[in-house]
Amino acid sequence: MDAEINTERSTVFLAVITLVIVGLGLVIGLWQIIQRQEEAMREHLMLASRSVLQAVESTLWRGYFADPNQAPGITPETAEFFRELEQNGDVIFVSIMDSTGDKIIASLPGPASGEFHFEPEILGKIVEKGEWGGYMSVGRKNAYVYVRQVSHPADIKLPENTDSAYLVVAFDVAKHQAAYKGFKQNLQFQTIYILLAAFAVWVLSISFLKRRALAGRAVVLERFQATLLDSLPDGLMLLGEHNKIEAANPAAHKVLQTPSGSLVGRTVSTLPVEISQCLQLDQVTASGAWRHCVLGGAHLEILVQPLASNENTEKQTIILIRDRTEIRELEKNLYDAEKLATIGTLAAGMAHEIRNPLSALRGFAQYFAKKFAGEMPEEKYAQTMVLEADRLNRVITDLLDLARPKHIEPRMVDLNTMVEGLKTLISFDLEKSNAHLVCDFEVEEVFADEDSLKRALLNLIINSLEALDSTEENREIELLSHSGGDGVWLTVRDHGSGMTEEQKEQAFEPFYTGKSKGTGLGLALVHKTIREHNGKITLDSMSGKGTTVSLFFPNYNIEAQTGNGS
Repeated sequence: MDAEINTERSTVFLAVITLVIVGLGLVIGLWQIIQRQEEAMREHLMLASRSVLQAVESTLWRGYFADPNQAPGITPETAEFFRELEQNGDVIFVSIMDSTGDKIIASLPGPASGEFHFEPEILGKIVEKGEWGGYMSVGRKNAYVYVRQVSHPADIKLPENTDSAYLVVAFDVAKHQAAYKGFKQNLQFQTIYILLAAFAVWVLSISFLKRRALAGRAVVLERFQATLLDSLPDGLMLLGEHNKIEAANPAAHKVLQTPSGSLVGRTVSTLPVEISQCLQLDQVTASGAWRHCVLGGAHLEILVQPLASNENTEKQTIILIRDRTEIRELEKNLYDAEKLATIGTLAAGMAHEIRNPLSALRGFAQYFAKKFAGEMPEEKYAQTMVLEADRLNRVITDLLDLARPKHIEPRMVDLNTMVEGLKTLISFDLEKSNAHLVCDFEVEEVFADEDSLKRALLNLIINSLEALDSTEENREIELLSHSGGDGVWLTVRDHGSGMTEEQKEQAFEPFYTGKSKGTGLGLALVHKTIREHNGKITLDSMSGKGTTVSLFFPNYNIEAQTGNGS
């Protein structure tokens, strides 16, 4: 855009310079025409003067004197000729003068010729060159005066003290000067017009360039705004009159789960019920406020803000929609992490303060179990003390595992080999519950820390075994795998008692359990393992219908992603 503007600016600049040069050329040419016109008029007057004087001279000497011995004077025939010249309107007078400028004979005896005198400088040029022509004032008229020395017959006597005679003719140049003045004024008007036109073009060009630059910047700004709105991660909608959607960016379609471009032209009432009820446009205030709603499992925040308007513009409202699902999940994880940190501090203190006396109590319980072997109920009490001490020790160990960070070493784990080891560990529990572990692996390898994975699956299988009712016909526990996204899903499914909605909401919280003898740490430890792998966990359960827990392990190096795997 800047390159285009610079190119146009250069083009307009060259055009203006060209126009100025052409205008100056025309002005110079016009003034040269004026000068040539003035020279032509002078040449015309001189030519006319010479013609008149030639006619006068040829006529004058034929009738100069009726008698050569007569005193100088003008004959009736010569006077008639002079009057005919004066009657044409251009000739003011014709006269003969001597070298001193004194009049010898004049066609007009009146004041016109009598008031006429040559300056000494002009008389010198006349005597020196024999002729002279120029503009002078004759009476109240502007005249062109032409003087030329004339020859005369030898037998004609001139006045005394006169050795040379000069013919003088004066032309009235009023008409010529009026025509020349009009022509000159026209040329001046044309010159001014050309200069004004050049100046106007220059001003318009500068204004055009400024407007063009502003338009270019406006286009760039408009493109930037369009790109910004299209790239905005939050949904943005503009409402006009009657709550009609006039504009919506791609994020708005994505958040509202509608096809691209389908929002424009619709009204708010046609949006999903959760959204239209949350908007409450009749309660919008100038300050606006964030509102919360849930749409298809997504947690949304909605801001409704009216735009400033005046009497001449329609009222418009802007709606900003944020998907806070991931943020809420992060906030929940942060809350869980803070809670686990608190538990960790508690567990560390308990491990030090409880394990040492607990070990002593267990030792004494074992001693009494041996001492009272065969004696009831003393032996049974002693064995119960040992079992409870072991259970309390496991709780402390689980608390420490739940709270403290663990360095994991993910690698490709063969599920068939790992499950064989699991079956050995839980064989007694499976036999006691009369249950079967059924494996169906679509994907036989998963990228995970083997020890953590084994403990997570062991916890889930034990939970499933404990959830089986003695009257349950289907006593199978399914362990499945399949690929999905950029990783592998592992699923543990049972057909036991299942969970209520309240139990599902709190299932991953430490110490929460729906069992009479549970510690409430099993699913919390599984959740911690999934977080350490940057994976996902889902829980699907219904009371009396069983429970399905799915674990997702991504196919990338967790250590490279997190730095330390914790």
